[in-house]
Amino acid sequence: MRVFLLGIFIWALHHTVAFAGDISAVEVKVDSASHASIVFQGQNFDVAKINVFQISGENPRVVIDIKDGTSPLLKHGAYTKIHKSIVRAIRAAQRNGNDIRFVIDLTDGSQFLDTSIQKTKISVTIAGSFQTSTPAIIQASNNPAPKIPVTNLPSQHDTSDIPTPRIKPKRKSKPIIVIDAGHGGRDPGALGGTGLQEKSVTLKAAKELQSQLQDTGRYKVVLSRTDDRYVEHDDRLRIARVNNADLFISIHADATAGKTARGASVYTLADRAKNRSRGIVNNQNWIMDVNLSEQNSDVGNILVDLAQRTTASQSTKFADILINNLGDTTPLIRNTHRRAGYYVLLAPDVPAVLLELGFISNPEDEKLLKSTSHRQQVMRSVTKAINQYFDTQKP
Repeated sequence: MRVFLLGIFIWALHHTVAFAGDISAVEVKVDSASHASIVFQGQNFDVAKINVFQISGENPRVVIDIKDGTSPLLKHGAYTKIHKSIVRAIRAAQRNGNDIRFVIDLTDGSQFLDTSIQKTKISVTIAGSFQTSTPAIIQASNNPAPKIPVTNLPSQHDTSDIPTPRIKPKRKSKPIIVIDAGHGGRDPGALGGTGLQEKSVTLKAAKELQSQLQDTGRYKVVLSRTDDRYVEHDDRLRIARVNNADLFISIHADATAGKTARGASVYTLADRAKNRSRGIVNNQNWIMDVNLSEQNSDVGNILVDLAQRTTASQSTKFADILINNLGDTTPLIRNTHRRAGYYVLLAPDVPAVLLELGFISNPEDEKLLKSTSHRQQVMRSVTKAINQYFDTQKP
């Protein structure tokens, strides 16, 4: 087993407070020619406060977020003198007060397989074709090492004075569409007069739309849920981010106290809610091409604003196309294009809409929502709108 030591216990470690996630060293281990492990060593790890996820795309990486964490390695910023056949770099940063984030930049030939969290270590397993050269040991000194400039890091950072984020890297494969079936599991959503549950309607509609889109052969389609389970709002957005979604569609069924309102509607993000996207950026690293921690707050706000403007424009464009097609197959409510601050619309760099299929509280709409043939017709309109939207996108 080859061990590449990136950090050793700091001489003043005994003065460091042990929070819930105290990382004192990182090891990169070559387990075999095809498997490697990156081990974060420490103490007091709390599984409930640790989130490990992968960001795929042109520059794949694994992110480890630790709430109430600390590490003497933070003062060393970035580590680049490591086994290059496994990872390009490992970066560390303090976030949101007491939270810390480690980012593992993978090589083109590496792939995240699994993670294991124990009381004293977090192990990330990587697959690939690894060299087994003589191990090198790099120790952290008592003095903070200089941070590696952004332009030297193997990431998607823009190197201009005021970088402009690309909303998505250039794609060679099919557009990726994430379909979010609203509610689920412990949350049934709205209820119809005959007991029809919104969560059932949305799942059936999502699966129908997935089937139709796959039949076109044009798209990769991902569902936020495939059965009757509840998915947290954070996780619904995380699914879109991890899959590098090009379009996010959340499906719901509306309801009011009265029974007269009926018809479908389409929501995009309201201007008043855009500031909430800043929290999404911090929590889930949405602006993938720019590390906001490397920018001052003014530049960071500009970058988020640029991404939001482009995304809002694309969301509105798709919403208008969708509404034009929906009118052919289902009744529409007046002022069909509406704006709200729904959480699932907050992603700053993925065009997103929330589609209300109709009012489950209205007897006529409820009857339509129960109908398999009606759902098929409506989803054909959505599929047609998606085709038209991507036909207008630049290659």
